[in-house]
Amino acid sequence: MIAFYLQDNFFSQISHLLISTGKQYLLSPGPENKVLLWEGTGTAWEKPRPLPLLQERLCATLDKNLIPHLVTMSQGHFYHLTVLDDKEREPPPPFYRDKNKQCHHFLLAGDRQDTLHLIHSAVDRAAKRWWLMHHRCHSGTWEEPQVIDFGPGSREKQSALTIDDRDCLHLLYRSNSAGQDELSYRQFDPDAASWSKAEIISNSPGAAHPSLAADENQNLHLLWSSAVDDKHYIFYRFRGGPGWKSRGWAPETAISPAAAEPPFPFFSRLSGELLLSWLEKKTLFRYRFSGDHWEQMAEQHFEKPQLVRCSSFSLEGTPLHYWIAAESGRQGTDTLGDALLPACGYDDLEGDLSRLNRYSGKVFQRMEDLSTDKEQLEEELRSKHREMFHLSRQNDQQVRLLRENLKGKEAELQKLQQELAQIIDNLKKKNEQTRQTRETERKRFRSVQQEHNMKIRRLENELSAKDKIIARLELREREQLALMEQLRQENEKLKPKQGAIRRNFKKLREQLFPSKKR
Repeated sequence: MIAFYLQDNFFSQISHLLISTGKQYLLSPGPENKVLLWEGTGTAWEKPRPLPLLQERLCATLDKNLIPHLVTMSQGHFYHLTVLDDKEREPPPPFYRDKNKQCHHFLLAGDRQDTLHLIHSAVDRAAKRWWLMHHRCHSGTWEEPQVIDFGPGSREKQSALTIDDRDCLHLLYRSNSAGQDELSYRQFDPDAASWSKAEIISNSPGAAHPSLAADENQNLHLLWSSAVDDKHYIFYRFRGGPGWKSRGWAPETAISPAAAEPPFPFFSRLSGELLLSWLEKKTLFRYRFSGDHWEQMAEQHFEKPQLVRCSSFSLEGTPLHYWIAAESGRQGTDTLGDALLPACGYDDLEGDLSRLNRYSGKVFQRMEDLSTDKEQLEEELRSKHREMFHLSRQNDQQVRLLRENLKGKEAELQKLQQELAQIIDNLKKKNEQTRQTRETERKRFRSVQQEHNMKIRRLENELSAKDKIIARLELREREQLALMEQLRQENEKLKPKQGAIRRNFKKLREQLFPSKKR
């Protein structure tokens, strides 16, 4: 029988456990695509209640104020719900919509700046393309998503997310290049609001189930499963310690024996400590991170194991995101919440004693260091007292010399003050003379300006009179031209009559003076 975490719907059916101060919230997929919420205090859970949301995908986290937040997707619509004590009754409006792609592997995290980060993969199977998306929410307002990475292919992109104490996001995700599986790592800088370039962590065939975590010293740990010669192994990489920026990532190392089926690796938390774990069928293998190495812990066996995503905050206020494994088939448990109670507070006496021994050793070592520091400080204090005595005698001599110098300096200062007062008086006199001169020049300029203005007005009056004369002359000229034109026209009309008169006059002259006809 195939392991439950290898089934296709495993990631869509994951429950989320949010552990706040004295209270827990369990959000789980329910019947008819509803979301069920359990609220627990101590070891008691309230009855589950459905939230006013339908879901095909869901994810949840705590913000810096330990308020639980839920993001779901239904029919391409993304919804955000804050789980408050007043019991939300109305479904919220969607803050994003993407109906053209299939969205998977939702990850939600809250940082210490009151910002929510949602990361998911989007696949367009028709176009055979994939995208890795990043949404941010400030004070209840979601920004437009940012594309982290994209490429060809139609497979789902599994990913893992964690946040360090500087609010930097660390993302490990599976991609595909030229038909080969790869694991890539990117880091998000909250100040620059940008993702770093992708670093190829591994190109082992069949790389799957990536997981990562940052420990209390901000060392980064990576896990994933991969196949070698038809056998499956857990691989591990590490980045941290002094000089990690120059050394980079440690080489990948297989840390598990060969398995017939892919195991599921993850990081968990136990009483504040980081655990490296993997689930192989029904057996949970665990290692505790102690300082700079991993210590093996007792194995756990389950009849019906259940994996749950968890969100909480450390005592220092750093957001924590991890997995826990619980026995969901244990007798006497009717709900998932009852099954998770032992998982929330692991009964690990051996681990507690081991931590107590380590901490007591650190305390004793610290006490010895403090005692040595105290002796050194006392010796330094005695030495400082001797130095202070010598310095005091030297200071007395220096004070006497300074007092003598001070008397001479006071006389020089008085002389300088008198000279300064004289300079100020001279400047005042020069300023007054300059003011009087400026006032005289201003009055003279005003008089000249007035005379100039009067001349301009006279010239303007004369010019106006000339313009009137010119206008009358132009009118007279137009009248003369019109009269000349009229005379010309009348002259033209008289020309035929003048010809007839000349002819008649010629005939009359010929009649009167016939002798002159020749």
